[in-house]
Amino acid sequence: MPSFAAASSAAPLFEREAEMQRLGQVIESSVNGSGHTVVIEGPSGIGKSRLLAATTELAMASGADVLTTTGGELERDYPFGLVRRLLSKRVAKLSEEESRALFRGHAGRAESLFRPTGADDSHTLADESQIVQGLYGLVFNLAQLRPVVLVADDLQWGDDLSLRFLLYLVQRLDDLPVALVCALRTGDPASESELVTRLSLQADTVLRPNELSRAAVARLLQTLMPEHEHPAEEVERYWSATRGNPFLLGELAKSMTSAAGLELDPAPESIAKTVMLRLMTMGKNALALARAVAVLGRSASLTSAATLSGLDYGHALAAASRLVAEQIFSPGEDLAFHHPIIRSAVYLQYPPAERAAGHGRAAVLLHESGAQPDEIAIHLMRAAPIDASWARSALQLAARGAGRNGAPATAITYLRRAIATGGSDPEERADLLFDLGIMEAAAGEPTSLKHLEDALQLTEVSQIRSRAMYAQGQTLFRYGRAAEARTVFRRGADLFADVDREAALAFEAGYTASATYLIDGLDEAYHRVSALAAGWTEPAKRSAAERLLILHLAVFRAMSNPPSPNHAKLAIEALGDGVQLWQETSDGMTISHTALALTWCGFPTEAVEVCTRVLDDAHERGDTLIFAEISLARALAMYALGRVDEAMADAESAIAG
Repeated sequence: MPSFAAASSAAPLFEREAEMQRLGQVIESSVNGSGHTVVIEGPSGIGKSRLLAATTELAMASGADVLTTTGGELERDYPFGLVRRLLSKRVAKLSEEESRALFRGHAGRAESLFRPTGADDSHTLADESQIVQGLYGLVFNLAQLRPVVLVADDLQWGDDLSLRFLLYLVQRLDDLPVALVCALRTGDPASESELVTRLSLQADTVLRPNELSRAAVARLLQTLMPEHEHPAEEVERYWSATRGNPFLLGELAKSMTSAAGLELDPAPESIAKTVMLRLMTMGKNALALARAVAVLGRSASLTSAATLSGLDYGHALAAASRLVAEQIFSPGEDLAFHHPIIRSAVYLQYPPAERAAGHGRAAVLLHESGAQPDEIAIHLMRAAPIDASWARSALQLAARGAGRNGAPATAITYLRRAIATGGSDPEERADLLFDLGIMEAAAGEPTSLKHLEDALQLTEVSQIRSRAMYAQGQTLFRYGRAAEARTVFRRGADLFADVDREAALAFEAGYTASATYLIDGLDEAYHRVSALAAGWTEPAKRSAAERLLILHLAVFRAMSNPPSPNHAKLAIEALGDGVQLWQETSDGMTISHTALALTWCGFPTEAVEVCTRVLDDAHERGDTLIFAEISLARALAMYALGRVDEAMADAESAIAG
């Protein structure tokens, strides 16, 4: 891939000596182990990006590991998108051994952010706080190798989850060799968000570059247009028109002459028009390529942009070189706009219907090139609905990825769009509704139960029906609606009795777990599980579902029939390490009940051991619900052991979950 060279060097920084001095102090202090946060605030075009570029040069000269990114308007709903872009290039360079080292400890909770989604059909859900802690662990581990400087431009366009992580990070930088230097545009509605405001307030340094003075404007004009004389009256006109905004000065210098009586208009809509006029004078190929890059997002490969614009590679290369020369594009291997104002001008001048069609073509292009589902989903959400199985599959996989990354709300928007696109296959629709119900349950939305029920009504496929009904029962149970959960589990047990024995037994376990919270029917549940387990005399041959029911039998007996230690030992035998049983069944209800029974029967140490193993696995899998359930069980076991502080910490985790 060619690397385009700029037509001329960037104009020097004028009247930024104080800002550069402070940034130098921040880098030096951070490299020496005392972290800092710097926010550079100002209107568009004031030179924030130039200061960030200078910061990057200072940090690299100091030997720091410099990681950079830029927020994008199109990607504000992309879970942890800003942070993933910030860290992904560094992670991508890791060897297998380095990866194990950097993702050790808490950092392992964030590893899923940097691994391809692929065709994973997992419905594991993560809590955002676990991902945030994992990202902090990753930055901490990186900083142990060498100082780290994180540079983020256009922070106002960062997604909420990334902003929450950065807020978490800045509160913990004091003793780390880490600097966070970011820029945000004032005057943009996105800059007024609570998270952006809190981040700015938490920064120990806030820089607000001033507009250039008349003297600096004269020097800048001389740099930009060295072949012309710039008398005082011309400098005054340029200064009055732009109020010393460096970007506006540059744009006016490119598009205007200095003829007497010239009207200079620096309004954003006027600048947009001048950018488009410049583009149109460069020919239809340059305009088509610029529009393609505006649709593709922050940056795009020349190959992708050429395909989307309908140009062959040679014509696209020539157009890209000219766009770089005219400072519409920045130099670099990928194609990116020189300034967000230019990108916005090109994107917003694109008629809405054509813009949506462009996103649709971008989604097709990315799908055909094997891009990750979450990359495709960004465009599908901005295109007209595409009634195609591949599009629904991309949205569904992106939703599952969002769920694993602690963003069920984003997953819900993807799944609702997928369902809205139509599709005549009832099984496909049932699977989408099942996923939607799961994500809505994770987000606490009451519509989850309806969508799980709708999934049941649409499909005759045993596997989908079993998953949907089991999820419906678990959701009701976790909402404290034990009577309704018992009905659903009993229905599943009866429905699958002659179809899928393991599924039927899993439903029996759910039925029994629900019944333990209800006075009526408790005896029936006990006798039902006793009858089922009567013939399972060889522990080594018990299936996972059979072990669940043995656990319930042990819990019933331990709570009602002396001597309880004998029944507790039966429970310990059936549990094993607890982790394998949980992984095979996803049944946190039974395992938490067993841990509680062990505590009450005088085996709190064993209860803590089982709970700890399952909690460690829940951390790795990012499963919020099992984490909450088992945290409660371990809190009671810790309390029984007199470990009150640890009991309190577990109880707080259970409440948070």
